[in-house]
Amino acid sequence: MEISFENLKKIDNILEKLESLEQKISSEKRWLNTKEASYYLGYSKEHIHKLKDTYLLEGKHYYKKAGRVLFDKLQLDNWVTTSLANKDIKGIADKLLEGLI
Repeated sequence: MEISFENLKKIDNILEKLESLEQKISSEKRWLNTKEASYYLGYSKEHIHKLKDTYLLEGKHYYKKAGRVLFDKLQLDNWVTTSLANKDIKGIADKLLEGLI
């Protein structure tokens, strides 16, 4: 396999861009309050509360800490990008728990 000299010169530029992306990702805020989560997802705060009550699971998508609700940005990303977003996860969990009790 041959690599041209022009492509070898591009490697340094690619590495710089990768380092820049890595720094940006590591410096982003992971925990979002309701206002930040609504802005991040593009929903109103009221809709975020409805999603929290219907689809999102406490201890996975959000946590209650000192009277505040904090959303996990990584889990919100996963929720948005999976097909499970259209299913009633809380309803499924409740039915499973009913079957165990």
